[in-house]
Amino acid sequence: MKRTAVCLSVLVTFATIAGSHSVAFAAEKPNIVYVLVDNWGWGDISVQGSTIQTSRIDTFAAEGIRFTNFNVQNQCTPTRAALMTGRLPIRSGTQKVAAPGEPDGLSPWEYTIAELLSDSGYATALYGKWHIGSKPGRLPNDQGFDVFWGINEGSNAASYTSTAQFDPAVAEVPHFWQGVKGKPAVPTELYDIKAKALFDSRITAKTTNFIKANAKMGTPFFAYVGFTHFHPPWGGAS
Repeated sequence: MKRTAVCLSVLVTFATIAGSHSVAFAAEKPNIVYVLVDNWGWGDISVQGSTIQTSRIDTFAAEGIRFTNFNVQNQCTPTRAALMTGRLPIRSGTQKVAAPGEPDGLSPWEYTIAELLSDSGYATALYGKWHIGSKPGRLPNDQGFDVFWGINEGSNAASYTSTAQFDPAVAEVPHFWQGVKGKPAVPTELYDIKAKALFDSRITAKTTNFIKANAKMGTPFFAYVGFTHFHPPWGGAS
């Protein structure tokens, strides 16, 4: 397998860079696994002061490079838009989570990191939470990802169907979505609290299979992993 750069990001970013010189490393088209952990705070890991021990993450941080001085966005949508485009979210109209009835998501003409890497010969996949475009035409497989499986909107949608006031005539029943580049994504099974409890495990399995398949073929890859476990609602089997 090619050397792999891995990033975990919310309020802290780690990158593992294996190799003697960064220039030589960049020339190899390193594999990239970007992990965005929903609602993960600065002090939630022991390397940054948490009383809960996170030894594996601490080791990961010690072996790589930590970026600790940067500005972040305060919500799900602008965070993801900034990461995907490299632009301030206000420039793409994604500076906040869209309220019901408001336009949402990146415009189709936005050039994402997935499109950049795809144009450079990378296999690209997004597993997990997207939340920067809920309709076909603005989903990951429309914005540079070869493969997409996950949810199109916020994690809290898992609680909709268990809320007494929920009316499917007013709001769509949340589902998981899947899609491939060049074809419209489609909704699959129900996304509810029970399904959310197992969501991250399924994300991990799908990401692992994607990594193994592309490593076997020798294809450079970019896997974007959107975990949701820390984000409410909680409940169900885990």
